Amino acid sequence: MRTKKIFLNMICDIIPYLLIGVVGIIKMDVLINYIGDVGNGYYQTINQIISYVFLAQAGFSDAVIYSLYKPFAEKNKNDINAIYGGARKVFKIIGLIILGIIFLVTIGLHLFYHFEDGYEISALICFFIISTSYLISYFGKGQTYMAVLSAAQEKYVYSLIFNGVKLLCDILIVIVTVKFSTLEAIAIVILAMKILEEIICRIVVKRKYPELHEIARKDTSMIKMTKDLAWTQLGYLILNNVDALLLMGFNGPIVVSIYTAYNYILRFLTEIASRVELSSVYSFGNVFAKKEVNRVYSLFKEYMMMFILIAFSMCLTFMIGIRGFITVWVGKENYILDYLTVILFSLTSFLNILYFPLVALINADGLFKDNKKHIFICSLTNLVLSILLISNFGINGILFGTAISFILNIVLKSNLIVKKIINNVKIFSILKYYIISLVTFIIFAIILSPIESYFLATSDGFIITILKLGLIFIIITLLTSLVLYAISNNAKNLFTRLFNLLKSKLKR
Repeated sequence: MRTKKIFLNMICDIIPYLLIGVVGIIKMDVLINYIGDVGNGYYQTINQIISYVFLAQAGFSDAVIYSLYKPFAEKNKNDINAIYGGARKVFKIIGLIILGIIFLVTIGLHLFYHFEDGYEISALICFFIISTSYLISYFGKGQTYMAVLSAAQEKYVYSLIFNGVKLLCDILIVIVTVKFSTLEAIAIVILAMKILEEIICRIVVKRKYPELHEIARKDTSMIKMTKDLAWTQLGYLILNNVDALLLMGFNGPIVVSIYTAYNYILRFLTEIASRVELSSVYSFGNVFAKKEVNRVYSLFKEYMMMFILIAFSMCLTFMIGIRGFITVWVGKENYILDYLTVILFSLTSFLNILYFPLVALINADGLFKDNKKHIFICSLTNLVLSILLISNFGINGILFGTAISFILNIVLKSNLIVKKIINNVKIFSILKYYIISLVTFIIFAIILSPIESYFLATSDGFIITILKLGLIFIIITLLTSLVLYAISNNAKNLFTRLFNLLKSKLKR
């Protein structure tokens, strides 16, 4: 049953997200052409700033999910409702704090930030409307519902709602951008869709889970975890979202627009992998809650094989095809970056995807205090290296800094796992997967250079390019699967489990 729920969560998360990605590609092209490189640069920067504004949540959602693992494992409805009520209360307080921060940031941008001529009012209105629209789920029930459903391994319910509304939102953004060509129009669409999302979420969850309600006892004990999760949240933001802000400060909005064109595709691929990772967290969480610790290491090794397959399939395809894709997608010569830059983009995503199994295991066991130290060290490393290197090396400098930070993150997390979770295993038993994968990736980056150059030179037509990329992805996935199956028993176990699950689904 657990495996079926994991599979269902992944499918309901990933398939709609693929559709969102397709529409997002169209959306990015429309943004660049209708609000311009500068306008798109500001829009992407606004989204990064909003990420930092919502740091005030301090990972509270993760704390709620973790606190619900045991009640769901024991089927204790009273405790579930107490945590649900307590979470709603705290989310409202967090919403008020974030609202105050939004006002302060808006004033700060107006007073201290230098905007290109004609963009200041539009950018500020866009920032304020979009950021406040995200607060609807804090003052409403959306955030709390998501945490409850995630802990119950039924996040697919929320995912279907969220992804469906997101897909509609992106379609409407394309339409209003073509018609009005303003940042304000985009912001209003996002606000309307967030209201719609909250309404649908309430209707669906109330019908599906009528027993979920607030009671007199409100358990807010999970808030104690947020002092550790706050540093983790800040660290992840610096590690993953600082690049665009630094480029805006050092190089301006046009470079941000170029960077985000590549990063959008890369983030799309990484996000798919992260949705698999989230399902892994919930699975590990239930294993720990049911005290099946002896299964942890074998489950971890199977997940490791899964993410190695995902990392090679996605990142090698990106490395071979992204410049050719950008050629037919954006169609501007200044958007075609060097192959070395593409390798660094691919490497950061490759390392990011590979450390997802470590994150899943650490979060499921509630090691937030230990994890915050690692994230702080790695994010500080990324920030310092990026600032030192960006002046002379631009995008390459910040990507190199990010890659080094991810490598450091992997080493620190592996060390934590062998000390606190699977202490009968030596650290090299984990790091060997990363060393072999990294060396193999670098070798392929060198070998595939002629193929990438040929793909770039022959890219002509959007549909044909997409079809060729699809074929490349299938070939890489099949070859990687065959190699893993031939050399690893863990991969055999994983593929056998997935095959049996698929077989049982087809029999129905």
